[in-house]
This record gives sequence, structure tokens and C-alpha cells, in this order.
Amino acid sequence: MKKHLLLFSIVVNLVWGGSSLQNYLSDDKNLIFNFQQEQNVLKSGQLSRSWIAPVTVSYQRDWKPDATGVRKASDSFSIGIDQPIFKSGGIYYGIKYARALQGANAADIALQKRQLIAQAVEILFNYRKTKLQIQKLRLLVANGAIAIKRQEELYGAGVIDSTVLDQTILAHNRDTAQFLDLELVKRKLRASFSFLSDKNPDKLRLPHLKLISLKRYKNKNLKLAAKRLHAEEKRYSSKLIWTKYLPTVTAYAHYRATDEFTPGTMKGAGTYGLRVSMQLNINAPSDIEAGKLNYLLARAQVRDERKVIRAEYGLVRTSLHILDRKIALARKDEALYRRLLKNTRNLAKAGEKTSLDVQTMENSLAMKKLDRRIFYIDKQLQLLSLYAKVAR
Repeated sequence: MKKHLLLFSIVVNLVWGGSSLQNYLSDDKNLIFNFQQEQNVLKSGQLSRSWIAPVTVSYQRDWKPDATGVRKASDSFSIGIDQPIFKSGGIYYGIKYARALQGANAADIALQKRQLIAQAVEILFNYRKTKLQIQKLRLLVANGAIAIKRQEELYGAGVIDSTVLDQTILAHNRDTAQFLDLELVKRKLRASFSFLSDKNPDKLRLPHLKLISLKRYKNKNLKLAAKRLHAEEKRYSSKLIWTKYLPTVTAYAHYRATDEFTPGTMKGAGTYGLRVSMQLNINAPSDIEAGKLNYLLARAQVRDERKVIRAEYGLVRTSLHILDRKIALARKDEALYRRLLKNTRNLAKAGEKTSLDVQTMENSLAMKKLDRRIFYIDKQLQLLSLYAKVAR
């Protein structure tokens, strides 16, 4: 019971808990998930009460000619119930199974919603990353145009041959083509985001995600919680299969009244009693064994998911470490280009460098700053892979 209550409390947190990962989904998408959760609660309630037998009420009117040929009406009324009152634990486990199934389905719905939110945020991150890459390529194309202009002058002066100029032009064209490709990628990402959200991706503030502990990643992992709840559901399901082949005690009561074609002379009679029944089925052993195997399989999947969680977390930690090193290198390059830009400006004032040299260095420094911002988004995308599976 304690274990079941703990699992149910986890589900409540999954469904109703918030998190630092913002919900950018459209109102309709959120409404769909809310309706799914409400349907799940209703179906669970129906299933937990399915052991209660319905009361059957019947009214009937017949017409029959008497000896003189006159048709006379006959009314009859009946009410009855066949209610199992003991099913060798089947009623108890049926209620437990209904609650466990509700928790498992709730966890699945919560996980689907969380993953869809993460998908929207991932698209948003990639959209902003693409915009930064476009800015970087625009600067690279500008530097390429400057390089072509310089080499055209050198080629005209006979300092270089056409091969060097051709290579510079080809590189510039490749950068320009990549710039156009990224523009198309940006438009596609914006369209993909609009399928999930009603918000403007250019005006949204990006979430700032931080590395969570391995303990929290395990304890609040939606996927692991869903597998645990499904294992609990399979446990009660296997017990239900077992009790299906054990004795059942049913209380029954039936009452019928009729006037036998004589109005005003309604007479009735009733029966009641107990019935003991037991299902004898040649497939019972294999049916019970199949239910047990389903439970054992679900438990094995829970253990396997714990290993996957640890491996996922380790991979993200490694990726973050590498990205931190890239950011550090970008900072060093940025400092180097600041010094180069300062020297180039001083040389330009002295007449030893041109304004094109200054512009090239300014563009190169700006690209290094963009690199650092791009690597930051890459870190956020790595962290998002953890947040996508973690509840509040």
C-alpha cells in the first residue's frame, strides 16, 4: 500500500507539477493533454467499479385474444441482480489494478506532454542558433568579398596568378550558398515551431537550464516513473488473471410480477440465493504464466531504464565538458582578435593598413563572439535532453 501511494504521489507531481522548463505549447495542445488526463480519470473510475453488477429492470406488455376473440393486455414487471460478493481476491485486485492503470496512463500522458514541450524548446533553441550562424556567415561572406577585392588588385598587378583568385572566389561562393541554405533552415524551424506554439519565436526569452544532479535525474525521471507504474499495473494484472480461475461466490435476487391478462390482479414472486462457481479451463496454467512473465518483463525494463539513465547523464556531462573547452578557446580567440584589431587600427592611422584590413578584423572578432553564443546554445540543447524527461 505504501509503495502504491508513493507511486501515485509521483503521478500527481508529473501531471500537475511545474518546472523551470517553460511550456511554449499552444492552447489547443495543452487542452488536448488536459482532456486526455480527464478521460483517464473517468475510465479508471469506471474500471474500479466494474465489479459492481448492474441491476436489470424489465417491463413487458403482451396482447392475447381470449375465447370470445377479444384482445386483452397483460403487463409484467421484473427486476434482478447477480452480484459477485467474493472472487478470491479478484475484487480487491481489480480495484488496485484500476488505480495502477490510471497512474501508468497518467505518467504516459505527462511524459508525452513533457517531450512535446521539450521539442518546442529544442526548435526554439535551434532557431536562435541558426540566426546566430546566419550572422556569422554574413560576416564571413563580407570578409570573402574583401579578400576577392584585394586579390583582384594583386592579380591585376601581376603579384598572384589566377588560381589563387579562383580559389578565393569559389570559397566565397560556397559561403554564400551556405548562407542561403541557413536562411531556408531558419524558415523551416520557424514553421515547425508554429505547429506547436502560438507564440512568436523572435520575442520569446530562452530558458536558462542548469545541470541537475544525477540523484534528481533518477528520482524525478518521467520515463522511469512511467515504467515503474506500468510494472505495478502488470503486477495487479497478473494477480487478476490468477483469481479468475478461483471460486466466485455470487448473490442473486430476481422478482417478477404479472397480471396474467387480468387487469388489477398483479401477482409477483421472487427468488434469491447464493451461487458458487469456478472456471475450469485447460489454458489456465499458460494464461497465469503469461501474466507473470508480463510482470517480470516490466520489472526488467525498469532495471534496464535505471542503467540507461546513468549512461545518459554521463554522456551529457562529457558533452558539456567538451563544450566548456570550446567556449574557453573561443574566449582566447576573442581576446587575440581584440589585440589584433587594436594593432590594425593603429597601423591604419599610421597609413600602413587600410580600412578594409580594419573591417576584416572587426568581422573576425564579431565571428568569435558569435561562436561563444552558439556554443552556449549547444550546451543548453544538451541540458534540454535531461530536462525533457524530468518532472518538477
